[in-house]
Amino acid sequence: MKSRILFPVLIVATVLRIAWVWTRDVSPSEAYYWMCSQRLAPGFFDGPAGTAFLVRAFGEPFVAARLFWPVLGFFCGWAAWIFVRRISDRATGSWCVLLLNALPVFNRAAVEVGPLMPALFFSLIGLVFARMAWEGRQWAWFAAAGFFAAGVNFRYEVALIPAALLVGALSSPRRRADLIGPAAMAVLVGLALWPALAWNASLEWVPVAGGTWRSLVEFRPDRTARSLADLFRAFSVPIALGIPVALVFLVRSAGRYARPGFLLASCAAVWAWCAYLVLHGDPAVVAASLGFVPLAGFAAIACAKLRGAVIAGWAVPAIALATAALALAPAATSWKDVANEFRGAARDLPAAEKDGFFIAETPELAAVLGHHIPGAGPHPSVFVSESPDISNQFALWPSYADFDEKASGTDEYFTEQKGANPYVGRNAVYIGSELPQTVQAAFTEVTPLKTISGPDGKPLGIYLCVGYETLPL
Repeated sequence: MKSRILFPVLIVATVLRIAWVWTRDVSPSEAYYWMCSQRLAPGFFDGPAGTAFLVRAFGEPFVAARLFWPVLGFFCGWAAWIFVRRISDRATGSWCVLLLNALPVFNRAAVEVGPLMPALFFSLIGLVFARMAWEGRQWAWFAAAGFFAAGVNFRYEVALIPAALLVGALSSPRRRADLIGPAAMAVLVGLALWPALAWNASLEWVPVAGGTWRSLVEFRPDRTARSLADLFRAFSVPIALGIPVALVFLVRSAGRYARPGFLLASCAAVWAWCAYLVLHGDPAVVAASLGFVPLAGFAAIACAKLRGAVIAGWAVPAIALATAALALAPAATSWKDVANEFRGAARDLPAAEKDGFFIAETPELAAVLGHHIPGAGPHPSVFVSESPDISNQFALWPSYADFDEKASGTDEYFTEQKGANPYVGRNAVYIGSELPQTVQAAFTEVTPLKTISGPDGKPLGIYLCVGYETLPL
């Protein structure tokens, strides 16, 4: 594999991904980040605010941001090549980039707006400068800190990489003498995390907690099996099976050789966190993606003589899976068609004094339909059904269930704080796989209108909801 062949391959892959994006409708996850970009905050339930700010930087139309992600995939491949070349040679870097671009998870991340691709890019460039600092250039620690700090604004897991590098520097007698650079790197990354941490603290850590202290050490085999299945789908079966084998050899080699020692410091904390997530039954694909390139670089170096055969043997099944994942024929129904059916149902609502509104069953459904249904003001154009749980970003945005304290007057007999709901008496259209009790009880009359098929083939029911009413404060 010659490096001069690699970059034309990356360019062709980027063009194909751009064509794929151009011909595909906005997905629910992409629509969610678009909605977040319209309502910026220091943090979000799914992670830091970097993705929302990046989407906001591209402005409208949303397709501009969507087309940037394949380009970002090209720069991720370029960053991976620079990093592996730094620890080995150009040929090894080229093989690793080929393998990276064969992963189903990488191909999916390169065509859908999300935090993984920018987080991976910044972490790889940060590792390039960390390697330079490891070789004696102390100024490079500060450059690495800047890129890691940018990366943690997209995924919290990126902070594990500089933390592990600091531990690696502390364990080395030669580098222990000058810890100003590694310590400054850790401090700067911590400062970059501060806005998101303060935002989570203001919400009593609900967005990142996801349970109790007891649930942190609760392991269930069924959830572990699902997490493993996600990893096998994301990396393909042969590569997923090769990951633990490569990790074992990397740990064995790290104590004897300098280069494996740096690679272990680059990815040890990420892979340890990935192992915990798998055992706990949580999604571990992002953590595994952040630790893949250093591990693949070690595997390519260790298999130098058989590099082409070994990596090609892993890459061929992965390429087949990645191609199949991206080449699936689009469904007969698109989300735009669903939104048109949903919006058209409003014509069947009985006449009312005030305008009607839209409700969806889940945040993902509300986001993708809201992207196709224009709205104005602070309220989302499509609400999520009322719930007492604060489990998603919609719970923090204005809702049809909110009371406006300024809209209610004072009462000479009752002086406690009161409020008025401007949606009382209005009619609505609801869509979802089933009708929740909260919607059934909140309206005077709920009538099923029609059942349609979503892009995923699952049926979605549309209901006419007449006369919204809610309990007084």
